[in-house]
Amino acid sequence: MTKDRSIASREDFQYTTPVRPFDVALLTGGGDKPYALGLAAALSATGRSFELVGSDDLELPVLSENPQVRFLNLRGDQDPTVGFARKTARILFYYVRLITYAARTRATIFHLLWNNKFEIFDRTVLLLYYRVLGKKLVMTVHNVNKAERDGRDTRLNRWTLRCQYHLSDHLFVHTEKMKRELETGYGVSPEKISVIPFGINQTVP
Repeated sequence: MTKDRSIASREDFQYTTPVRPFDVALLTGGGDKPYALGLAAALSATGRSFELVGSDDLELPVLSENPQVRFLNLRGDQDPTVGFARKTARILFYYVRLITYAARTRATIFHLLWNNKFEIFDRTVLLLYYRVLGKKLVMTVHNVNKAERDGRDTRLNRWTLRCQYHLSDHLFVHTEKMKRELETGYGVSPEKISVIPFGINQTVP
């Protein structure tokens, strides 16, 4: 049988730091079910208990009814059709809740699946705040530099990305090319990077 190397089930996808119940927190940014549910399934399969910070979109029985998961709906509604004032208030309220959560949680490992709305803030001030709290930070890097790919890269964007990659304790990427880009373009040590190919999505139809 061929070994399944998807992000949701790779056998050697392990955190090397010993953890106690709910010592891992999965920060999803609020959405992307394939990644969030896949990684949650992988962690559950190892017998770990963990916290998952999500939104209404992720408040599903597969998470809320799983005794290994402490689901925290800090993001709430993400309806894109609401007005600007409500969107702004909703985002700011979420950041307040997230910052408060980080200070109170007993989780010592934060796995960041996605950044939030204000990426420059997330990559710098928010990560520094997590580090001051003593959190170990790991991150899934979906795109090394999305702005460069989309033709809107800036010096500020590259600087904040460098901050993010160096403030993180470990990075997960999906290809060897991405790993080389982190090493050569951002000076990340190869020991800090794990390559886990993203397999066929078997979590969300």
